[in-house]
Amino acid sequence: MSIWSEIVRFLSYTEPMEQARTTDSFDDQLAAIQRTIVNPWRPASVGEALSVPAVFRAVTLISNTVGALSLEAFREGTKLAQKEAPRLITRPNPFSTPREFFRQTAWDMATMGEAFWWIAARDADDQPLSLFPMPAREVTISANERDPLTPRIEWRGRPMRNGDVRQVVFARWPEELRGVGPLQLCGAAVSVSVESQTWAANFFAEGGIPSVWIKSTLDLDEDEAKALKRQWMEGANNVPRVSGPDIEDVKDFGLDPAKAQLTEARRYQRGEVATMFGIPASMLDHTEPGASLTYQNVGQEYDKFVRACLWPGYLEPIEQEISDLLTRSTVARFNIDGLLRPDVKTRYDVYNVGIPLGILSAEEARIREGLAPGDVENAPVPQSLPAAVPTSLPIARAEQQTEVRCSSMWASGGVMRPCNRRLGSVGPGPYSLYCQRCKTETEGVA
Repeated sequence: MSIWSEIVRFLSYTEPMEQARTTDSFDDQLAAIQRTIVNPWRPASVGEALSVPAVFRAVTLISNTVGALSLEAFREGTKLAQKEAPRLITRPNPFSTPREFFRQTAWDMATMGEAFWWIAARDADDQPLSLFPMPAREVTISANERDPLTPRIEWRGRPMRNGDVRQVVFARWPEELRGVGPLQLCGAAVSVSVESQTWAANFFAEGGIPSVWIKSTLDLDEDEAKALKRQWMEGANNVPRVSGPDIEDVKDFGLDPAKAQLTEARRYQRGEVATMFGIPASMLDHTEPGASLTYQNVGQEYDKFVRACLWPGYLEPIEQEISDLLTRSTVARFNIDGLLRPDVKTRYDVYNVGIPLGILSAEEARIREGLAPGDVENAPVPQSLPAAVPTSLPIARAEQQTEVRCSSMWASGGVMRPCNRRLGSVGPGPYSLYCQRCKTETEGVA
């Protein structure tokens, strides 16, 4: 190109027109991409995930630990005596112990990513007196076009008043109605754990991988092959076998059971599950090469468990929901001193230094040790007030419900991910559910 041509091009330069990309065109392109992508793995259900020992151990460790903790009440920064604490935190559910109520709440949060409470009774001032746990799998939430702030909530098909339902979520996508947890967000890792566990269970099953190959010189039909196989297997183990002239070769495949059962892969999944739930790997009997656990750092493992998993993911959401139901000057806090308490020698060394310096008093030391009167861990569980017991539950027994989740793909952070969004629970028969996230229809027969 000559210099003159460059000058002409420069003088005739015009600003290029801005090309706008509409949302509709982007959605069309994304839908076209989703139709061409085949999901390489099958999303596992919650029941299948719990069949993996590491997942079951993580869920039970979280839920049972939360159920073992006691709630305390603080009014304007001062801890209330146990007999002065609101009955809502000392016995939330009149039909069960506090341990069962909080254990069920943490179980639903760990497995379903959310838990629901129904305010079963109120006093004359409209303050809640009791809470009843609603299984998350039985609750359906749909958007309310007239009022987005008050979605439609149904329990086993029965409409519920929004003011009487409290939802405690582990995590939630912006503008989504349902909560999600580790089993929903880490679907691929859960699927790998379930499939490897199933493979290991089926390794020695009938119809699995053959360990011995018997080759005959004659053509055998199915009945003759079965008879030969039965004859070969009917003797005791570790005894000589004699074959006739029709047997050409017997070959042992030499399978390694450890490799065939994916032992290393399943051991690796323990670390994946620990990372998924935020639990120290040592609590799931998973050790990294070179790692060592001694008596001195066992307490540190529980400290990490509380700070990285229990406190931010389960305790704090429950505490804030309970506190929101109390009077404005009262808050509820779990007593976690027992989990974070050092060994006896360390505690008494602290008291020997703190008491003479005036930092602690002997009475405060006794309170920390749980020896003073009124300790929350040794206090009896009070009975529910008669007004806190509801006359009936606002539900009727329904048919067996089946959970339905979206199987489409959607873009999250520029990466295509499985949606796996819970669409609701349906009864026996055909169903058609719409996914607000993927804008797709899921149809089937339950």
